[in-house]
Amino acid sequence: MRARYWIPAALCAVLGVIVYFCAFGYQFTAFLLVLAAAVVLVFGIVDALRKRFPLGMKWLRRVLLAGLCIVLGAMLVTSVWIGVNAGGAQEPEADYLIVLGAGVNGNVPSLSLRERLEAALNYLERYPNAVAVLSGGQGSGENLTEAQCMFDWLTARGIAPERLLKEEQATSTQENLRFSLHLIEQQSGTKPQTIAVVSSEYHLCRAGLYAKQLGVTALGVPAHTSRLALRVNYQVREIFGVWVALLKG
Repeated sequence: MRARYWIPAALCAVLGVIVYFCAFGYQFTAFLLVLAAAVVLVFGIVDALRKRFPLGMKWLRRVLLAGLCIVLGAMLVTSVWIGVNAGGAQEPEADYLIVLGAGVNGNVPSLSLRERLEAALNYLERYPNAVAVLSGGQGSGENLTEAQCMFDWLTARGIAPERLLKEEQATSTQENLRFSLHLIEQQSGTKPQTIAVVSSEYHLCRAGLYAKQLGVTALGVPAHTSRLALRVNYQVREIFGVWVALLKG
């Protein structure tokens, strides 16, 4: 195999391993780097076999290139779609606000969760009649549920406890919305047609898709990700999350 294949493949693989073990929160980027290394190796193998199977490898290379272009094109289109939804709704007023959980470090909200909580706090101050459903269960490394962590954070900043409902079972975006809507229906007696949803800006597209599948309209309230590298990392991951959501629909 030529050096122009195995050298970049080796560099991508080594960098992927380093990112995986040394950069917390960037595991998906590490996976993509390893995947890129595998793709380069496949093209290297095809190139190495061209002398032995000239016609077959020529067509295989064309098929692989076409497939790669289709995947990259679909990723680009999906990324633009995510970006379009990242701004949220111009007027997101609703009776109920669902705040989607994120990681908790022990008892303390992670950076992503804190940014969502800041957006939720601004919303609840802007719309004093709104009730918020705080959605998120307890994961590994968390001393309490994400919902309880959000409840503690918001009440410490002046939000009345009676305006907050805790949904403490969800472990995914789809469950966040489904369980929260069920809780709202239990409290109010009716299923809302429109809800406001707080999440990271890159996540609003997928949240809107799941809400639509559940028969409600989601008004996005973006929590802006302060670290550019983290946003890029999660937005690339979100591309595949949107594809999964579309398949489930």
